Amino acid sequence: MGIVIVIIIVVLLFPVTIRARSSGSEGIIDGSLSISWLILAIQYELKDKQTDILILGRTLIHRQYKEKPPETKDIKKSVKSRSIPQVNNFTPLIGPLMRLIRDLLSIFKFRHFELDTVYGLEDPAYTGMLTGYLHALSGQYNISFTPDFTQPELDWDLDLATAFTPIAVVPPITRFATNPRVLRSGWRIIRS
Repeated sequence: MGIVIVIIIVVLLFPVTIRARSSGSEGIIDGSLSISWLILAIQYELKDKQTDILILGRTLIHRQYKEKPPETKDIKKSVKSRSIPQVNNFTPLIGPLMRLIRDLLSIFKFRHFELDTVYGLEDPAYTGMLTGYLHALSGQYNISFTPDFTQPELDWDLDLATAFTPIAVVPPITRFATNPRVLRSGWRIIRS
């Protein structure tokens, strides 16, 4: 039993790599998302609406999604009467939830971030103000902003790679789950 726990902890020390590519031009959006960890990889292509699951670089599952016609539901049949939890049961969760989000975002390490964008607003003055704000942003990432003062436009090319260690998720979630305000609010929500 002890060896199994050690193996699980060692496996959780290997980083998960997330790579995203996206481009948008003239209203057409294309992109892909890839998540890889050890020998497993999951890839999603936005344009083709397909998902691939790979093990050791070989496709294990290939799924292509097709558009389904929207279903019409009878509103009277789908509405169920249920009690809505009171808002004051959720307000004590705001602080711990914000800390959880901040802690989870801090575990991601950006290995690569590149953004090239061309933008324009209807009023060239607004485009100029936005340009000033964007160039005031300082950062360590490769970001290129190109204003277009002639027409409203938004084109971009994004390429990013980030990684996190799965075991680093445990402390923030444990801190959130054991917070007295979270436990008290959870108990109130369950009782109501």
